[in-house]
Amino acid sequence: MKTRSSREVFMDRLSQLPDSIIFHIFWLMPMTDVVRTTFLSKRWKNLWTTAPYLNFYDTDEEEDDATELRNFVNRALLRRWNGVRVLKLKVESFYELDDSINADTDLWVRFAKNNQAEELYLHMELLDYDRMQCNDWVPQCLYSCSSLKVLSMKYCEFRIKGNVQWNQLKSLTIIDGFGVTEDAINRILCGSPRLEVLIMSVVESGFTLCIRSTSLKELSIYNHIFDICVNTCPTELKIWTPNLKTLKIEGSPYDKCLLMNVSSLNHATFSYSGLHRTDTCCEGFSGMDDFLSTDHFLGDLFGQILPSIQHVENVTLLPCCLQVLGAMIEGCMNSSSPNVKLLRFRFYCDEVAVTIVIFPLSQKLVIKVEERARYEDSIWADPFNYREFEENLPMLFVLQLRTVEYNLVEGDIIFPCLEFLLKNASRLEKIVFRVKGSMRHSRRLESLFRASQKLLKIPRSSRTAEFTFCEY
Repeated sequence: MKTRSSREVFMDRLSQLPDSIIFHIFWLMPMTDVVRTTFLSKRWKNLWTTAPYLNFYDTDEEEDDATELRNFVNRALLRRWNGVRVLKLKVESFYELDDSINADTDLWVRFAKNNQAEELYLHMELLDYDRMQCNDWVPQCLYSCSSLKVLSMKYCEFRIKGNVQWNQLKSLTIIDGFGVTEDAINRILCGSPRLEVLIMSVVESGFTLCIRSTSLKELSIYNHIFDICVNTCPTELKIWTPNLKTLKIEGSPYDKCLLMNVSSLNHATFSYSGLHRTDTCCEGFSGMDDFLSTDHFLGDLFGQILPSIQHVENVTLLPCCLQVLGAMIEGCMNSSSPNVKLLRFRFYCDEVAVTIVIFPLSQKLVIKVEERARYEDSIWADPFNYREFEENLPMLFVLQLRTVEYNLVEGDIIFPCLEFLLKNASRLEKIVFRVKGSMRHSRRLESLFRASQKLLKIPRSSRTAEFTFCEY
């Protein structure tokens, strides 16, 4: 009896896979590799030509490779023009900016529109960064693709001449977008009545960004200055989104940030880079220091936000936000957020105590300590004086913390902060230390043993507080 080889058995199994699984596999691979896999099975030979998901991308920044991919995309789409409906189309390629990009993207968008595609991803990894702001490759027919449910674009400029007709759109991602003016955003939001997720990485252009939508549930805005000498106008961010659940604001700070209606917000993340626009342009520019914002400016900015997130239960602060803690304490001590139950942040140990004062009712604290944190790198010019800090706290100040999660770093840098928490958190139940790597090595065990001995000697206001070590 002749036995079949393992390769033949494997081929049979591939042939027996349902089309839906095969097409999903195709979507996870670039189309150039999908075509090469057709030798694996006779059934696969022409199957790729009927796949409803088309994923084209190159991994090299070589101009020849990008040109070859573009030609391959054009040939493949022309072959499928009258074929089976394409539900997903993704093109990601490096480009040397020229006029040919307009003809290519126009073909791709019209193909998606004619096929009533539900998802479209156009990511142009431009090689000519000096001319990025001239990248007007978005064809007008894109704004009338009413079948789209997911749209993601990278390095594009918006010049909307008519109405936007994205009646089915639920998710929009704009990565490094130019020309995202107040008018463009208004047209997009008005033409996207079902939009639930909006993610924008905006190149600063000096305007008021107003996000007004009753359908949005997730909003993420990263604002950055591509050329710090370009923008001289103050900018504002206004958000009116009564059904928003998740909000993330990162990058260069706006001069004003008004959360006008975020009554349903559950998760909020804030991270500012510390850059601030001034009234001067390149003339008289004396260096990056002229653009560094003061602690009081960012403190006032966060002070504008804080009253609007009193009801938010989950707050995340990233390292650059902690430049403003001194000003935040001065301006926000009397307006602490009463409903924050989960507070996450990643920065230096000294700043934990200052931040927790603004959120004293938090029940869970998740902290990722910077491993290279040193006093000279902190916002404080001198080592943080916990005794002096505690003397200035309110008379009845009590932390409501029940759980603290800490990533354990080498050295004694976390112990002053732990002493502060253990002393002031009378309801604390457990502190979980996440240890990077294995805890089984003898050196690591010895280090953990010394740390645990030191922890047990710290006075605690909570009799039920326990320490736990785990790997991550």
